[in-house]
Amino acid sequence: MHWRAALRAWRISPDGARLTQAELAHKSGIGLTPLKRFEKMGAITLRNLIAILRAMNLLEGLVGLMPDPHSPSPLAVLAAAQKQVRQVRKRAPRARKE
Repeated sequence: MHWRAALRAWRISPDGARLTQAELAHKSGIGLTPLKRFEKMGAITLRNLIAILRAMNLLEGLVGLMPDPHSPSPLAVLAAAQKQVRQVRKRAPRARKE
């Protein structure tokens, strides 16, 4: 499921936010038109996305997107993977049949 569809599903779900578009627009402070555009096409500003997440009590979910500062960077992981690929495995010489 696409993330905008997941947010819409959470918005209308009885176990989720249980909000209409108009209620969410009012609660988040964004216009109804930008909210409808987001749910239909995915177009949204970062400011409006954060306002929507905050209004639906989902802002904490963004913390999971932040990388651990003590883990290797994506570029370091890529460099290590490329280094492993470059290492050519050498085969033992074949035994001669006599």
